[in-house]
Amino acid sequence: MLRKFLIFNLVLGAIAAIIFGFGFDEDIVYAYRDWKHERWLTEFLETAEPTNAPNAQRLEKAVVADYLGETKDVDIFLPKGYADNDSVRYPVLYFYDGDNLFDHIIGQGSEWEVDEVINRVDSMGGPACIVIGIESGNNRSAEYKPFPSDQVDEDGEVFGKQHAEWYAKGLKQWVDTNYRTKPEPEFTGIGGCSLGGLMAHYSLMTYPDVYGLGIVFSPSMWVDEPQALGLVDNHPDLSKTRIFLNSGSLEWPIVESSEKLRDKLLASGLPEDQLYFDVEPDEGHWHATWRKGFAKAYPWILE
Repeated sequence: MLRKFLIFNLVLGAIAAIIFGFGFDEDIVYAYRDWKHERWLTEFLETAEPTNAPNAQRLEKAVVADYLGETKDVDIFLPKGYADNDSVRYPVLYFYDGDNLFDHIIGQGSEWEVDEVINRVDSMGGPACIVIGIESGNNRSAEYKPFPSDQVDEDGEVFGKQHAEWYAKGLKQWVDTNYRTKPEPEFTGIGGCSLGGLMAHYSLMTYPDVYGLGIVFSPSMWVDEPQALGLVDNHPDLSKTRIFLNSGSLEWPIVESSEKLRDKLLASGLPEDQLYFDVEPDEGHWHATWRKGFAKAYPWILE
């Protein structure tokens, strides 16, 4: 252990010498950050135990994303009473960033405790629902952008629109066929964080015949703020829509853009009591913000 400690500190010293001796280099700092994270993650995964509840599981290669020509794992939560009564149907919440929902091993150190929250509410007599999540692909930056960003997409090739269409049509059809759902928009929600939050907002505004509920965590409006705000104009009738919108107080640019989105939604006809706008004190652009956010969003979003 002492030997590892000495080696680790020698590495830190060498990095510090490079940075302070030759000037600040972003590539060096980011490389060190990534190395440190990978080192922590390796040690974490060696001893971590699963944290998913028994009724939250990953179904490997369960559904085909036809626009990609590949199969996707499905992270699914079924209410505790699902198997006991084959006549009961449930609302469904769909999520981008599905790997963050239930298990900190799948989430590589982070999860939103969605299963624990719903089981707790259910046990107290509150509403239960089905939750469906799909993990992002290898090219999340392209998959989770419905339109290009001049800041990062030099070639402009993104396929968020195709991915959102698959969620709204292909994935939802598979879920409605295989599980006892309430398929109407008033019982169907879409959520996600960061770029996934932008995708949730895009999906909610673009497919009003599919989704009536939105859980939008820290949406990356910076991709194209005018277009993101303009999506609200696509929605034919916000009077039956229900939206939870949150971010952390430390991610101020996103708080500011979320405030613009809030104001746009209200001005366009979303009733005030159907919008829950939340800013988590002393939290930033990280999973603790969204874990706290989901605990607030549920069961409000289904009420």
